[in-house]
Amino acid sequence: MKTLYLFFLISVATIFLSSCSASKLLSSWKDESLEQGSISPVLVIGVVKHDETKRRIYEDTFVDSFKSAGTNAMASYTLSKAPIEPHKTALREIIKKAEAKTILITHMVSSQEKDFFQPSSRIIGTNSYSNQSLFSYYPFIYNSVSSSGSYISTTKVLLETSLYDVKTEKLIWTARTESIDPVMTRKYYQQLIDLFLQDLADQKIL
Repeated sequence: MKTLYLFFLISVATIFLSSCSASKLLSSWKDESLEQGSISPVLVIGVVKHDETKRRIYEDTFVDSFKSAGTNAMASYTLSKAPIEPHKTALREIIKKAEAKTILITHMVSSQEKDFFQPSSRIIGTNSYSNQSLFSYYPFIYNSVSSSGSYISTTKVLLETSLYDVKTEKLIWTARTESIDPVMTRKYYQQLIDLFLQDLADQKIL
């Protein structure tokens, strides 16, 4: 019975730890025909919904990280305070102003909220129940399962970042990240950007 309880404790701990976990890279793709060379200067665009503050923080953080890695970059908001209109003319105008060689675009793919049941803490213990009989053990676990508890919500956020070559207009690299209950701060953005830049370096693009 002790083993059973240990397994239960580990399961509960796993749920709590996963809800506080850092972001992770889910997947990435690179155009294998891409010849190694500089992607600089990079125009960084963050596509967000009704929140220019988040856009600016994200773009600034990415630009600063690019520059720290020796790659020149520019935030799109410095050229267009309002979101860039979704048509070719507007995008070409911004690219021309930036004199960009590549353009990096990040957007949210999905945000999913899930609930899981957290039993009350009184069912968790460290005592050994190896000496309990069937007729004492069953009522105990039955009452434990039937005990009061609460539902906890977690939010899973998927982001996608894509790098395009301005001259050919072709996708040369893209990656997706997953985050659990992210707080949209510069620290969170930096975690994501570090993942993206590491993959760009691993793919020998950066």
